[in-house]
Amino acid sequence: MRVLLLLFALLALCATGIQAQVVYEDFENGASLNWNAIDGLYSGVVTNPDSNFVNGSDSCGSYTKSGTSAFSLFLAEVATPLDLSTNNEFSIQVYSPVRTSFILKLEGPNGQAIEETKNIANANVWQEYTFDFSAAASLDSLNKIILFFDPGNGTSDDTYLFDNLQAGPAGPCAGTMADPDIIDDFECQRNASYGAGWDNIEAIPNPDPTGINTSSDVGRYVDPQDLFSALVVNYNNPIDLSTKNTFKAKVWAPKTGTLLFKLEGGVSAPAEVDIPVTQTNTWVEYSFDFSSEANANHQSLAIFFNFNAVGDSGDTYYIDDLVREETPSELALEDFEPTAKLTWAPFNNDPSLHGTYTGPIANPDVNGINTSTNVGQYAKGTAAFSTLISPLPPNFSLEQYPQLNLQVKPPAGATEVTIQLSSVTQGIKEGKFTLDGSADWQQIGLDFSGSSNITDFNQINLLFEEGVANSGQVWLFDNLTISRSTVDPCLGVDSIPNILDDFECQRNVMYGAGNDVLDVILNPDLNNDNPSERVGEYKDPADEFSALVLDFGAPIDLSVFNQLNIKIWSAGAVPLLFKLEGGTSAPVEVDTTVSVTNSWQDYTIDFSPYASENHTKIAIFFNAGVANSGNDIYYIDDLSFGRTPFTACISTFESSESTIEDWGIFANGELDSVSVFVIPNPDPSGINTSSTVGVFQESPNGETFAGMFSRTLQAPISLPNNNKTITMKVWSDSAVTWVMKLEQGRDGAAGSGDVLADYTTPNQWATLTWDFSSIPDDALYDRITLIPGFGGTPTSKKTHYFDDIAIAGESCNLSSNEGPVAISSFRMYPNPVQTRLFLEAGSRMQRAILFDMLGKVVMDQAIEKATFTELDVQSLQKGIYILKAIDTKGRMATRKFVKQ
Repeated sequence: MRVLLLLFALLALCATGIQAQVVYEDFENGASLNWNAIDGLYSGVVTNPDSNFVNGSDSCGSYTKSGTSAFSLFLAEVATPLDLSTNNEFSIQVYSPVRTSFILKLEGPNGQAIEETKNIANANVWQEYTFDFSAAASLDSLNKIILFFDPGNGTSDDTYLFDNLQAGPAGPCAGTMADPDIIDDFECQRNASYGAGWDNIEAIPNPDPTGINTSSDVGRYVDPQDLFSALVVNYNNPIDLSTKNTFKAKVWAPKTGTLLFKLEGGVSAPAEVDIPVTQTNTWVEYSFDFSSEANANHQSLAIFFNFNAVGDSGDTYYIDDLVREETPSELALEDFEPTAKLTWAPFNNDPSLHGTYTGPIANPDVNGINTSTNVGQYAKGTAAFSTLISPLPPNFSLEQYPQLNLQVKPPAGATEVTIQLSSVTQGIKEGKFTLDGSADWQQIGLDFSGSSNITDFNQINLLFEEGVANSGQVWLFDNLTISRSTVDPCLGVDSIPNILDDFECQRNVMYGAGNDVLDVILNPDLNNDNPSERVGEYKDPADEFSALVLDFGAPIDLSVFNQLNIKIWSAGAVPLLFKLEGGTSAPVEVDTTVSVTNSWQDYTIDFSPYASENHTKIAIFFNAGVANSGNDIYYIDDLSFGRTPFTACISTFESSESTIEDWGIFANGELDSVSVFVIPNPDPSGINTSSTVGVFQESPNGETFAGMFSRTLQAPISLPNNNKTITMKVWSDSAVTWVMKLEQGRDGAAGSGDVLADYTTPNQWATLTWDFSSIPDDALYDRITLIPGFGGTPTSKKTHYFDDIAIAGESCNLSSNEGPVAISSFRMYPNPVQTRLFLEAGSRMQRAILFDMLGKVVMDQAIEKATFTELDVQSLQKGIYILKAIDTKGRMATRKFVKQ
């Protein structure tokens, strides 16, 4: 008897399980419900035209909209009210001819009803849609099942197929209110309508519930083997990006690559943000800032897991917590609360030269702009270039947040802070900020927009009062962040005299004739040939000989830097004429032509034959000698003076004009990303009493060929055919072999290969000579490579110093190689200014010129050859201006200031 009772109980449970799923309609034996097309046409049961893994049934139902009703009514009425007390999770399969939406509605008398709208993200394919109607569990009179396809469209007469309408018990997510900002968490907030890729994504148990993601379920995406497959979230309507315009997702990737999010599908141009994937087999959260699209019209989000790469068969990615959030205005890197977030240390871990870091300490001045509890403290070392460094966090990027912000509390009288970012491939990029001289907390903001495309910054360097030896001088710093740009990107940018005008931050030449028809505009043809954001637009007057005149106000020094470089975009093939004039020498003309139109082209004008002459102006004639209608427009950019090939001194490390500043490091172990630094000469004796020299740190974990190479040179290296040698001064604490190589030969010239020279006098400066007699005659090289300690690796970190790289035994006397230089010890204050702007210089000034941000001269004032003067700027309108000061030798200083 007990056995029979148990058997009956099991049968009852099975029966209950069977009854738990209610099939209202499957069309397999005709229609189960009495479907009625109040609007449109119900065609009854038809053959399934395109079965797939979602719906492999033989038959389905067919309904055609009326074409005249916005909400074409189609329903079935049941004899007995629907019982939603248990079975209240409905599902239905739909085959739609278009991407649209549909409504499933349950309705009864006395106003009882529940409905939900679902997006149809894919046309001409069966997909299943689920509706949570658990909120209607207590409604007992619902007797109508209503379908509205393509609701709101009164002109549609499309035909829709539907099948397998059923209901079952609601799961653990019953009653969950949809959060529109959670796109998909693969658990209870499954709010995405997937278009492309829908058949490659499914929710599964989390295969790696560790680290930042311990969720029960995640999405699994198997990447197809092609370049551009994507998982697409289709909204079918414009996405509201007005405030919540950052998309975030946790991703588990099996390989490195590029993760790309793309907004598309609306009337706006597509927008993309990509992030390199460097961490594999672990959950990483990625953030994609689309704040630039706040007012744009996009209707879908495409996710490319391995963008622009063909993966391997079976590449599987996991995704979770795909959400939309408000975009933060800044990201914190260091706040010392309660401890340091970064690993601060003196450069080279040398506290004697580069100072000591102490932190966090209690903020001694909790007021004003910094009310933090803790701050960092740093005391400078003996080196004038005393440097505090820290590695940057993984995936550090300036692409979305190009501005660096820092709060400092300097010693009274301090004037400058330098922030450097070190890149493995691009070297050091830096910004300088001028302080107000007080000992109060001060806010620094430096714009690094020009370096925002660099993806491998891995170290930050802080230099307080760079170039000034103040051993033991104490600085406090705090709240290091990155943010969107809020400061003038040119504020504090020092003038580079060889760059005449880039129409952005380096506007170092004054225009005479033609200034009234020259404007700064956005680049009309921004591409790899000219990626500058702003360029000059020159509207050529309607005559034969109008010109754009560069007025230097003093004789142009063409002794070394005498190659005029300019980018020109011209719609027509026209003659160009460049004319040296003014001064005491007779005018000189050099002509060329525009032969390639409608694209940016580089032109170089050789003025070296006139280096000893006296000219003060350069006139540029577009379409020289030809009258035009007055509508010709030319775009120009990057006017600069280049130098002739190096034939004497290559680098002295004494000034920017005589220093190879941009070095790359290779095969150097953990120091592979540490750039070559310029530091005070550690042993100014014997043959080398220079103030500063270059230094290279050799790692014990590097290769035997670890070394450095010049990334960019101001000009190619040219060795005389009768003396193909290069000399360099070297200092090390042991005897080593140095390798020097000349590489990147122009016009196919072969490189030199490894050329060796032995250093045999430890702890003193020696001049080494490398013999390059094997290279071709008249060859030009754009790269020099140095390998100290060749053929072995040290047992501990080793320091090598080098200086005065020269050709054929020539002297590295600064006077023979320096080009246009800036005014020494130039200062401008206060900034911002209200009434009077004060100028100080280490040489006598003769002229001060003020420009607005459009390049127009707003003040041109002569100075009585004084080292100190003041300018009355009270009448200027509020805004940003450029000051150009010129001394009696034609040297310049350029600064930006804010008029309040």
